[in-house]
Amino acid sequence: MLFAQTSLGIARVVDGGLELLACSGRSLDDYIVAERLDELAYQETLGAATWEEVTVAPPVGRPGKIIIVGLNYRDHAAEIGSPLPTFPRFHLVPGSAVTGSGGTVTMPRFAAGKIDYEGELAIVIGRTGRDIPEESAWNFVAGGTVANDISARDIQMGENPRLPMASPALAKGMDGFKPLGPALLTTDELRSRRALSITTRVNTEVRQSSSTAELVFTVPELLARISSFLTLEAGDVVLTGTPGGVGLAEGRFLSGGDVVTVTIENIGTLTSTLVDMEPTLAEAVTTPSREPQTLSTSTRIRSVKESRTHTS
Repeated sequence: MLFAQTSLGIARVVDGGLELLACSGRSLDDYIVAERLDELAYQETLGAATWEEVTVAPPVGRPGKIIIVGLNYRDHAAEIGSPLPTFPRFHLVPGSAVTGSGGTVTMPRFAAGKIDYEGELAIVIGRTGRDIPEESAWNFVAGGTVANDISARDIQMGENPRLPMASPALAKGMDGFKPLGPALLTTDELRSRRALSITTRVNTEVRQSSSTAELVFTVPELLARISSFLTLEAGDVVLTGTPGGVGLAEGRFLSGGDVVTVTIENIGTLTSTLVDMEPTLAEAVTTPSREPQTLSTSTRIRSVKESRTHTS
């Protein structure tokens, strides 16, 4: 089944429309964290709505933790010239980075020049576990949703003058940098599909076109290995990696006004609009307008080489 959290409550997605469920004011997040998502299959319907009539919230509004897996697509590793990892690379970012589909993402003034997109399949944990066996890992999953792992590449690579170090967690964990949605595909349907197509567009241009068949580590492998180090709790989110076509590879970064859409087959399309941070009055008087940045060939080559260590 496919569920969405809307401004009118929890909805079941059916034939492109929304069936509003009688959930007594509880959110989709509430059911996931309480490990009771299966109850939604039996909830009565209150009415119907269209997507245009509602605002969509993320399936999980404030995850306890978001785990970002890096370099987990074969085509992405190939485009940056990196060998495939032998163990999942992952780090954590704060739940405060989450926002929903259809909203805006503000690019901070101190890191606005190298903002990048990464379309990803996100796994929402539905049952708390530690040392999860790979063969039963799907039993700990609530479902899957669409994510855009927005990243400030200069901070990620240690090139930002305000931060004297590389910090992938900060680069990916700023406010609004983890859009999730628009819906959650439950585990029974997610695991039955061997591969899902994933497409990322910037405005109307296709930048990423791949499939989860390109994953280096499968969802069960990821959960088993990550949970060998830390407890995965219901409501946590695991971003499983991005395919080839990221802006970093060609030095094509995002600018204010760009609309990024990430579509995953059978789940839906996540939409985010990038906006520049409003300058203060003093900055508006003294600071010239920022031109969209394109890396020189030499700088792009250096950044891609460094991304073999830091990128996801």
